[in-house]
Amino acid sequence: MSDAVVVRYMLTGGTFGAADERAAVYALQERLREALAGQGAGEVSGNEFGGGEVALFLDGPDADRLYTAVEPLLRGFPHRPARATLRYGEAGDPTSVRREVDLDAGLVGPPPARPEPDPRTQVAVEGDVFRIPLDDARSVFGQVVAKEGMAGTFGDALLVVVFDALSLDAVDTADILLIANTFDDCLVAGDWPIVERRPVSADVPWPVYKESTTSIGTFVVDHFGNHFRVATPHEARTLKSRTQCSPAIVAEAARAAFGVGDWLDRYDRFIPDESATVARVIHG
Repeated sequence: MSDAVVVRYMLTGGTFGAADERAAVYALQERLREALAGQGAGEVSGNEFGGGEVALFLDGPDADRLYTAVEPLLRGFPHRPARATLRYGEAGDPTSVRREVDLDAGLVGPPPARPEPDPRTQVAVEGDVFRIPLDDARSVFGQVVAKEGMAGTFGDALLVVVFDALSLDAVDTADILLIANTFDDCLVAGDWPIVERRPVSADVPWPVYKESTTSIGTFVVDHFGNHFRVATPHEARTLKSRTQCSPAIVAEAARAAFGVGDWLDRYDRFIPDESATVARVIHG
């Protein structure tokens, strides 16, 4: 189960806020990322400006823990009115429940009761090919290319790819459209049905990232955080930080790539970057 917190602040500088307001929001996002990473509570998955306000999207396995980890930062940001919505459950799940919070008042009362989790109907392993429904008639296909078990509510951490393929027969020759670090929620619940298992291609663009440790330095790491070496100054500036995202966001990006919904900036991180791969950065 993937929870979320959506925070909304009113802005004063027109539809998208003034330049200094947007800069302040970006700075807040970075502080939120650091706070969440330090407590292992989740991630900042994006923002949306419009209508004279900004929405910040936070994802994690527990909405209460997610909110508590960043509450002082959220309440300290000066723009008002300000409110937060805590979502308990996957986006689009009709059984999910929500809790509205006034950031001037903080959390009030006990959290709502969570729905019972769906039973695990399938177990994902490396090589599994799955399909993500796009609409009532079409599905796109993907594959688990790496798996690492993680204890607790996160479930199993996966590296998955989504192919530019709308049929199983097209997978062998299809390009990799998206690549993402995610969890096995949708697979074990059957939302992404596993259709077969096949060897992982040697052509997977295995990604590398940067990981900064305050007292030690910045390192080049792989998709599961294994350190390769100390990052060069250029790599420290240009490599992305490694983030784990909910399967729901991967599915949204896959649908948007095929015109089902709008493509949002936060989906850009799933586009394979040939300049930031093990082959290029480590072995190049």
